Formats: sequence, structure tokens, C-alpha cells
Amino acid sequence: MIKRLGDHGGLAGLVALLALIAVLAGVSWVVIILLLVAMLFLHELGHYLTARMTGMKVTEFFIGFGPRVWSFRRGETTYGIKAVWVGAYVRIAGMSSLEPVDPVDESRSFRQQSYPRKLLVLTAGSGMHFVIALVLLFALLLVDGSVSAGRVSEPEEVAEWTLATVSVDSAAAAAGLRPGDELVSVAGVGRTTFGDFSRQVRQLAGEEVEVVYRRAGTTRTAATRIGERLTAQGAAGIVGLIEGDRILAVDGLQSDGAPTYAQVSDYARPRLGQPVDITIVDTRTGRPAVVEGAIINDLVDPSSAVMGFFGVSADYRHPGLGVVGAAGESVRLLAATVRDVVFAIPGIVTDGFGGTLDGLRGDDPAARSPETVRELEVRRLDTSHPDENRILSIYGVARIGAEVASDGASDVLLLLMYVNVFLGVFNLLPLLPLDGGHVVVATYERIRSIGGRSHQVDAARLLPLTYAVVALLLLVGGVALVRDIFDPVSFG
Repeated sequence: MIKRLGDHGGLAGLVALLALIAVLAGVSWVVIILLLVAMLFLHELGHYLTARMTGMKVTEFFIGFGPRVWSFRRGETTYGIKAVWVGAYVRIAGMSSLEPVDPVDESRSFRQQSYPRKLLVLTAGSGMHFVIALVLLFALLLVDGSVSAGRVSEPEEVAEWTLATVSVDSAAAAAGLRPGDELVSVAGVGRTTFGDFSRQVRQLAGEEVEVVYRRAGTTRTAATRIGERLTAQGAAGIVGLIEGDRILAVDGLQSDGAPTYAQVSDYARPRLGQPVDITIVDTRTGRPAVVEGAIINDLVDPSSAVMGFFGVSADYRHPGLGVVGAAGESVRLLAATVRDVVFAIPGIVTDGFGGTLDGLRGDDPAARSPETVRELEVRRLDTSHPDENRILSIYGVARIGAEVASDGASDVLLLLMYVNVFLGVFNLLPLLPLDGGHVVVATYERIRSIGGRSHQVDAARLLPLTYAVVALLLLVGGVALVRDIFDPVSFG
């Protein structure tokens, strides 16, 4: 029998909130949020199913924390949704010696179970993450076989590739190229690997070239001018612009099409230090934008200020590996990814905490400048800056997921694969209240019980350590959320 515990008003409000997010931020945001919530649900589902399977009493199964939005009761378990979607939980009777349990249910409590049963329930959440990651890898390999060939690490030695994307206002777009086309030659140089092609194009900034490409078996020819993208040195002289930006127009400068850096230099030389509006293609988003009040303070030689930009990315997709091949390769890749995450955890704990806090300190000069956002992005692009080691909040992961969604479902699935592996490993760290901490407690109790005398750890003595870990996680999570809002990581 199902017993409803509340009306549907809260659930309707939650649906309305998701609809508002879809309108304001895009449907991809809602999809990513629901996928992340599904991951949290499946983690707890692992605990729930193994607890029920081993005869334990499960009293609650909720998505989220905080105020209850909607719930119902079926049998002895209450299921529902709470307001803050930063996690989920399953409440099993008698998880510690402190929890009071009805004497009738004591035999079904967690603390009365055998060590193998406890271990099964405690590791089931992380196990579910690894299963999800394995399924995602298998699906990717089965469909296009591109995980090992193109997405985990795109090998520069691979010469078989087609165009995956064509950037707006680029040389490739001007030449009429489309995703799926195959380049034959550029400036008379035959197509080799994408790495060699990129190095070749960087040397052709501003030059008129002939492009030969193949579409649907037909060879075509077009002429175009290789675009220019600011280097770190070129961007350093223009306050408000960052490395990778492409200049489309400068207020007051007359030019036929996008001006070259040399033309910008001639125009700006008598106006150094004066604010000017510059239209660019933002390297973070790939979309045109106007930087109002940009100031050109320094001009360098064009050969150092810009590099050539053609405006395409490579697609290494190959036919699927088949069921047997995909199964074997997905297991190998999962094992390699778990190993990489395990070895990366110490660096995340040490450098990552510092990287997360960096940039929020009051002595950060960039935070006081009028160009805060783009100056912070300059620091992110600086490889000596620890931003790459920073910890991301759930919002940060969702933001990245919504951003990569524009590149296709495969990139979203790969991101979710990495997130699942990280969560699976992280939850096994030997710290309470993480699953790994409970594993340590259960293992200690088992060792102390050798000889026939049952031993239970006094949970009250572990509460200070548990509270300290929770406080640290909340602090780091809160700081990460603030950074992700005001200084977002971008893969645009």
C-alpha cells in the first residue's frame, strides 16, 4: 500500500523551477542537472538494493537534503524528494551504536549484520558509479569507437580525420567548409595529422591561401584568408582581451572584413592608453562579443602578437568496435581511469584546496580591476596558475556539462564517465561520513571481534572527527561554488 505524505504543490514548484532554468539558461542545463541527480539516485540505489537484499530495514530513501518537497510511503520505507539537490541518502536502521532501534527490528539493523554483508552494502554506492562509468564507456565504444582513438587522448599521429566543427567568422567558414568535410590541402600542403595541420596554419596568419576539400566524394576548391588569434604576448598589451581572442572590428577603424593586427597597430599607435570598443570572437565561448572600453597599452610585432587560425576541430570517429571489442576495451579504459583518479586524489587534496581558494583573496589585484572577469580568465589560461587543480562544485560540473553539450552527446557521456569514476573513488576514502570511513569502522570491528566476542565501536567518540570532515567538505564546497559562479572554468 502506498501512503502519500503531502500534496503535489512542492513537486509542481520543482518542475516549474526546472522549466524556468530551461527558459533562462537552456534545455541543456536541465538535462545535465537531471543526469547528475540520476547519478546520485543510482549511488543510493546501490545501497538500498543491497540493504534490502541482505534483510536490513531501510526507513528512508530521499533525493536531496533540507525541506521535504514531496514524498510517499510504501511498506516500511518513505521515498521522496527534498529541496537541496546536492546529494541523496538512504537511511538504514542501526547504522551506528548511537542510533536507537526498536527491539523488534534489532536483528535487521545494520550493526547486527555480518562483516561481508556490511561490506557489500557500504561499497555498493561506489560500485554503482563504476558500473555506470563502464556502461557509458561501452556505449561510446560500441557506437563510434572513438573513446580510445579521439576523446581520451586525441593522437596527433592519426591522419584519418574529418571536420568536427567549424568556428563562426573563421577562415574555414569563409571558405564554405562544413562539419564532415575532409581537407585535402591548405596552401598547397597536403593534409597530414591534425597536429601538423595546426602547426602549419599557425605560421600563415593573415595570408590568402587555397583550400582543397572533399565533400560527399566531390573535390572542391576555395580561397580564404587565414585568420588571426591573439597570442599571450599580443593579448597582454590590450587590457580587456585575452589569449585566443580574435579581433573582428575596432571602433573607428575602417577595414574590409576583420582587421589584421598590423592594421589595428597602425590605428592604435596614436591612441595608446585610450579606451576603445573592440568586437571579438571570445575564445571562451566561440561567439562574437563587444569588449567596451578596452585599452591598447602596448603593441608588439605581428609575428609575436598573433598566430594563424583556421577555425576547425578534428573528428576521429571510427566505426564501432562491436560488442566483444567494446566490452574488452571499456573494461581496460575503466581500470586505467580508476588508476589515474586514485593517483590524482593526493594532488587534488593538497594543490586542489589551495587552487580552489586562490582568486577569492582580498589581495588579488585582478579582483579589483574593472576587467575582473577577463583578467581572471587570463590567470586561468596561464599554465603556471593552479586553476586547473581547483575543485569544482556541482554547479561547476553542470556548467561544464551544459557547455560541452553543444559538441554532442558523446562529450557529455564522457564527462559523466569521469565524474562517476571520481565519485566512486572519492566515496571510498577512509574518512567518515564517507562510505570508505564506514568500511574502516566495520573492518576494525571485525578484527576486534575475532575470537567470538562481538565488538562495536563507540560512535560518540568518532563524532568530532566526523563533524570536522563534514565542516571541511562544506567549506571547500561553498568556496568552490562561489568560484564557479564568479570565476567559472570554461572549455569554450
